[in-house]
Amino acid sequence: MKFWLALVAAVALAPAARGLAGAPIRWPRPVEIAQGGLGEVRVSGAELIDVSGRLGAAPVVFYPDGQGVFAALLGADIEAKPGASRLLLTATDRNGVEHARVIPFKVKSRAFRKESFNVPASFDQMSAETLAEIRREQDAFARAFEYSTPERLWEAPFIRPVPQEASASSFGLRRIINGTARAPHSGTDLSAPAGTEVRAANDGRVALVGNFFFAGGSVVIDHGGGLFTMYFHLSELKVEEGVMVQKGEVIALSGATGRVTGPHLHWGARLGNARVDPLELLTKVSTAAPGAGSAPPAVKTKEK
Repeated sequence: MKFWLALVAAVALAPAARGLAGAPIRWPRPVEIAQGGLGEVRVSGAELIDVSGRLGAAPVVFYPDGQGVFAALLGADIEAKPGASRLLLTATDRNGVEHARVIPFKVKSRAFRKESFNVPASFDQMSAETLAEIRREQDAFARAFEYSTPERLWEAPFIRPVPQEASASSFGLRRIINGTARAPHSGTDLSAPAGTEVRAANDGRVALVGNFFFAGGSVVIDHGGGLFTMYFHLSELKVEEGVMVQKGEVIALSGATGRVTGPHLHWGARLGNARVDPLELLTKVSTAAPGAGSAPPAVKTKEK
């Protein structure tokens, strides 16, 4: 163990790593991502055939773009603890030689809006039937997020699922009700009159379709490599679980189902176990097209 730590430290401090015939490997710079944010890292080298990584206990999935460049998305959960950690990368060249590098990784704090109010005690009183429905909802989403298609299914850019703009402060909103802080709002609310066509933000496989107590009519799309997008409060569902959808395809109509006060679209995104702002998919993902190459191992997004 001491030898491995010493080796990793030596590689991390090396000014450059070289593959076959001295060809340089270009590593990413230190990564900083705000809570609920996304980032993209890229490793390149003319002789590279594979790149893999780990961030803590979580695998980081890299995909080739066909030009000696491997890219991966990283996400910081909305409630991730700010602080420093390490991104461990391994690049393999054509001779099968592995080149390791440790990249500093930092989660930065982000200010989210809060609102506090009081409601009658009856607001939180749930019947046994309602509690059973909530458990069913939680179990359904947990199953949907447990496995992600190994292959990268999406191709940049991502698109907005409805044309309307978002509430600037909806993502991360923390409500304090009767003095008790509730879970942060983990999606972005997009204005969408009832019956607005809701389109898939990118190519993917439909991982979940259903009607639930909180989320109402819901669709979850698996875009591969641990990346999901979610669409809630839908009035009409136009896809079935397991089917493949294309970017821009109509998957539902917006509505006001579930526990809401009016029609809108709750758009969410998840990368591995990190709940991230879906609007960052529109700005933080490069336009490099996915390239041919062997598929990475199946992505388990939840440890059993």
